[in-house]
Amino acid sequence: MQTRTATRPGERAGGRRGGRLRATAGILALLTLSGCTPDGNAATAAAQDFHQALAASNWSSACSMLEADTREKAADEQDGTCEERLQNLQLGEAGTVTGTEKFGRNALVTFENDAVFLAAVGSGWHVRGAGCEPRGEAPYECEVGGR
Repeated sequence: MQTRTATRPGERAGGRRGGRLRATAGILALLTLSGCTPDGNAATAAAQDFHQALAASNWSSACSMLEADTREKAADEQDGTCEERLQNLQLGEAGTVTGTEKFGRNALVTFENDAVFLAAVGSGWHVRGAGCEPRGEAPYECEVGGR
């Protein structure tokens, strides 16, 4: 004697795979449309853009890529402007990207010679810390901002 499973319209006999796939696709579409966080590739691109602005001595552009609190902190540390702070730091060449880690609305992009912390702000990524070096078990030490 064979047992048959009842099916709903549009569902194949023997399972609900089609329904699960549609539900999963719907959830993914909803998350994409809701703009939960920008993807990790965008964080990498933002960190690279920041270093390109520094390399080109485009201090104004580099400052515009900083998170608002980081930009204010940079200006306060210099007792002047954010642009003056970045220029005086003379951060070296970052090198190539060696990794990107995304943690919800935060990301860490590591380069050969730098580590950059970023935060998702709106639909993009802004730099929270740059010129960062690991210190073993202690938090990174950053020239600009911090983690």
